[in-house]
Amino acid sequence: MQYRCAIVDDEPLAIDILESYIQRTSYLKLVKKSSELDTIEHLIAERKVDVVFLDVNLRGNTRDIIAQFLKKDCVFILVTAYSSREVESLCWKERQGYLGKPASYKKFVDEMERVIPAVKIAVT
Repeated sequence: MQYRCAIVDDEPLAIDILESYIQRTSYLKLVKKSSELDTIEHLIAERKVDVVFLDVNLRGNTRDIIAQFLKKDCVFILVTAYSSREVESLCWKERQGYLGKPASYKKFVDEMERVIPAVKIAVT
């Protein structure tokens, strides 16, 4: 099975790194990359994306906006320079992952494998 992914980050280098990791991972497919949350809302609502790699510190978005967004029916991998302890306050749930910036490909794969059961639940 191939999981459809979106990247939401306002750092071009971070987007490039995540895109290259997704391309290297046979069970992932990138369907959208953006620097704004609202560009992927319809993809989530229409179930056209399974996993969202989301920067927690997006320009123009408060932590409250991010926390509300994380309640949507999707698997989120939070990608941020914040520590995982600081990110826990954002409604941490089973169907969320965490990658500290900069993340190695090994950490990327390990986190994907950890959330894959959640992805399977979300997709079915």
